[in-house]
Amino acid sequence: MEYKKYEYPSFNLYTVKTNRFKTCQMEIIFKSKACREDAMLKTFLADLMTDCSSKYASRKDIAKKLEELYQASFYGSTNKTGNLLMTSFVLNFLDPKYVRCENYLDEVLQIPFEMILHPQIKNGDFDIHNFNIVKNRIYDEILSVGENINQVSLKKALAKLDPLSPSSYGVLGTTEELEKVTPKKLAMAYQDLIQSSCDIFLIGNLDMDAVANIIYKYFKNQVIKTEELPDLYVYNKTYQRQRRIVESSNFLETNLVQIYNIQQLTEKERVIVFYFYNYLLGGGGLNTKLYQLLREKNSLCYGVKSIYLKYDQLLLIQTSVGKSDVNRAKKLIRVAIKEMKSGKFSVEDLKRAKESFLFSLNLSLDNPAGILNNYIFHIYDHLPLIHERIQMIEDVTKEEIVKVAEKIKPNISFVLEGGDEYGEN
Repeated sequence: MEYKKYEYPSFNLYTVKTNRFKTCQMEIIFKSKACREDAMLKTFLADLMTDCSSKYASRKDIAKKLEELYQASFYGSTNKTGNLLMTSFVLNFLDPKYVRCENYLDEVLQIPFEMILHPQIKNGDFDIHNFNIVKNRIYDEILSVGENINQVSLKKALAKLDPLSPSSYGVLGTTEELEKVTPKKLAMAYQDLIQSSCDIFLIGNLDMDAVANIIYKYFKNQVIKTEELPDLYVYNKTYQRQRRIVESSNFLETNLVQIYNIQQLTEKERVIVFYFYNYLLGGGGLNTKLYQLLREKNSLCYGVKSIYLKYDQLLLIQTSVGKSDVNRAKKLIRVAIKEMKSGKFSVEDLKRAKESFLFSLNLSLDNPAGILNNYIFHIYDHLPLIHERIQMIEDVTKEEIVKVAEKIKPNISFVLEGGDEYGEN
């Protein structure tokens, strides 16, 4: 693979040339400091701006055009990554050498910039018809999330961290926040988005110099953003004692979420070693310490998992249990964490974890998105490239995992209390 960087006044272009795939992928990323008020607006924008533009009046029109371009696809999303909001627009298209169309590359690359630079805004307002279509779609998505106890309890637990912490922000928002969004307010948010720091990433078997010229022809964004963006990593407050919070809900089951701060990891620990710790503790399926203690040996739950939020520097543990079993579950979670600190896991467990991670990394080499995503975070966070990470994984020792086990500190114990035992009223 050949990596290259092109610098332009209002954006940087990063390319990965490879002949491994018959398709190409381009991702246009707008970055800004995470702000609670902006999160939903940029989620709304990412959806609306891929539905229509001044040239393509509706989702049906752009879908028809993409189909004509040999079933290219174009979509948008907004994600919070640590201290940053990243709004991405992704184009997938066929390698031009498989196409009988002389101007195919020029035509397909024009699509994202038409949609981004020429939204359906008139007199300072987004078109109300398409605005309402997307608004209803987001409304249904919010309601859908509200029906899932795991998602609700995680969202509520993270919201208790600190109102000013980006870790407590959600990109989807609430129905109340959605009702406050207007076509004019969204048009103002668009102006903020288009002035954000922008990078473009592209992978494929292409003449990248020629591609760079095409992109610059269609993406002459006149705004040059000089604002310095914050460090990706969030440093959440630590507390002397674990905070215990209980809320009632309309769900039948009870959900427990434990949040831990992760402190002072080295670069290798953050990038590689802590993933092993999380995998062995509760992120690796049926053989994990948490699953064995809570499910197999004590039958307290159907499932339990741990989640490593790298850029928020948090570890989350979540399970659903009977209301009367909450304290027992907490005790067993403490036992699991203590056993990890004492190195109570086998060399065979470590070997299985390595095999799983190596399989996942090798799998990511088999698709453009996996390689491109790794390259994006190589640029943004100096994440080692895949071949480098493979070697780092092979070198991880049991002693290194025990060492990071000492670096977690309890923050919140959150219980979303439901009805009677296992839903019996």
